Amino acid sequence: MQEVPWVEKYRPRKLSEIVNQERAIEQVRAWVEAWLHGNPPKKKALILAGPPGVGKTTTVYALANEYGFEVIELNASDERTFEKIERYVQAAYTLDILGKRRKLIFLDEADNIEPSGAREIAKLIDRARNPIIMSANHYWEVPREIRNKAQIVEYKRLTQRDIIKALIRILKREGKTVPKEILYEIAKRASGDLRAAINDLQTVVTGGTEDAVQVLAYRDVEKSVFQALAQIFATDNAKKAKMATLGVDMFPHELLQWIDENVPYVYYRPEDIARAYEALSRADIYLGRAQRTGNYSLWKYATDMMTAGVAVAGVKKKGFVRIYPPKTIKLLTESKAERSLRDSIVKKVMSEMHMARPEALETLHYLRVIFENNPDLAAHFTVFLDLSEKEVEFLAGDSEKARTIWGKAMNIEKKLKERGRLEESVREGLARAKEEAKEAPTAEEQETGEVAKPETAEGELTEKELEEAEKEIEPLGRKKSEKKKGKQATLFDFLGKK
Repeated sequence: MQEVPWVEKYRPRKLSEIVNQERAIEQVRAWVEAWLHGNPPKKKALILAGPPGVGKTTTVYALANEYGFEVIELNASDERTFEKIERYVQAAYTLDILGKRRKLIFLDEADNIEPSGAREIAKLIDRARNPIIMSANHYWEVPREIRNKAQIVEYKRLTQRDIIKALIRILKREGKTVPKEILYEIAKRASGDLRAAINDLQTVVTGGTEDAVQVLAYRDVEKSVFQALAQIFATDNAKKAKMATLGVDMFPHELLQWIDENVPYVYYRPEDIARAYEALSRADIYLGRAQRTGNYSLWKYATDMMTAGVAVAGVKKKGFVRIYPPKTIKLLTESKAERSLRDSIVKKVMSEMHMARPEALETLHYLRVIFENNPDLAAHFTVFLDLSEKEVEFLAGDSEKARTIWGKAMNIEKKLKERGRLEESVREGLARAKEEAKEAPTAEEQETGEVAKPETAEGELTEKELEEAEKEIEPLGRKKSEKKKGKQATLFDFLGKK
């Protein structure tokens, strides 16, 4: 039998048990006691505002348990318009004629209420005869009509110390232990969300530290995905399953990978697993058609199949179910640095050898062979493409080979610099000799109009010889930027010049 989720098992039953929210709890007590003493507060609704996992929902149920309220709960994300939530809110202004427990109306995620229902809900708050409590992550996103009629109680984000203390209490009651570094990592990645931290802690205890390392590696960037999948796999209601992915910052094909990875952990009967994968395969067909045709409205049908279709596929395992990130994402994350190096080399090949990307990618395979087997030629390519040490190691596939190639490349660079300085010195010498060879005409030459050819000292170049020497040296000093552009080179062209 599957274990009860610890989030529910250790949910506080009293307001005093809620972690580090004393000021907020004091305001809630004062507000609800005004109702109980027959003197309803001026603002008949209460908005509990703060980030996820700080105790807003827990406060409502602890309050109900402590003061004897019957909670009527509605999630504004599921039923957003006034017409659909009216039957719930009616309870806010009707007392139980049989004199049973008083009602407490709880509207979760009030920052998702649509404007079409906000005005009517504001009117119902005015007529309410029972307390109304709403929760919101961002109170300023609650419609103004409602916000103006409600008292706002702010919940602060929990610190890592708060979370660690709560987790240690749970471990003591369970009689379990967890490595200190994993406990700190859970608290760090929870970002103040105690609910997420407790779920992660249960993952560690039930699945082992290896699972924890894998899951925690994605917690900070994929937190909403974990929550969405938990909701999909926890319901048999198609509509709730579809609504679970609202707000998830992910493309449908990525979400499909997450669901695909976790189906075997949720269903245990082969026929149910088969139905879930049938729904995923249909979703994949829609995604493929959308990609081919550009008709991205098909994404809606794909999302319906991968959420609702999977949620109603069969009987799920009971209790806590761990959510795993896709293995493909793990592999891509691990190979990110390698792919970055590859792309950098391809760009350099495209630029220096005037190739399109497909040809550059093909050339990359030949470069690998060269760098693995011919260090001398590889060193010339290193200089020609201006490769970094990491890029050389990527192509060589071996750190020892890479060091050898890099050393040879540095020697080539040194010789090229020396040749460049020599060429510059020769060019300057030629210029000076040319100037010295030009002598101004004498007075006799000016009078006769004849200009005598300048005499040259022994071993000195004539002006004609200087010009020829200058033509000889010019190609050696030509800059890379002066090369002809536009002609696509191939690897074989380069090899032919060596």
